[in-house]
Amino acid sequence: MWCHVLLFGFPVAGLLLFAMLPFPVALAVYLPLSALSVGVGWVTVRALCASPTTGAEALPGRVGRVAAVEAQAALVSVDGELWEAVARDGLAPGQRVEIVAVDGLRLLVRPLGEREPVRRG
Repeated sequence: MWCHVLLFGFPVAGLLLFAMLPFPVALAVYLPLSALSVGVGWVTVRALCASPTTGAEALPGRVGRVAAVEAQAALVSVDGELWEAVARDGLAPGQRVEIVAVDGLRLLVRPLGEREPVRRG
């Protein structure tokens, strides 16, 4: 909503300058303020349209590694954080997995490839 104010509200409200000030002065004030308003609005719209880079919304599609396997779930390390995960296929420690979806605090994953040994120490 604020991007509409930046893009349209300030430049339109700035037209009142022409009613109150002499034309050359109003123009000298109006043009830079309008350019700044449109520039900030453009940056705001780009930020709103960008895909998420943090949080649960950014996890699908990322790759993690199985740290441990429990009865019906596994612990998967993604960016240094441990998440509980489930998969349709069996998982093994050291295996790379791709995150398919996030269900609350549980990841739904699919195996990617061959296992790699887990480094301890």
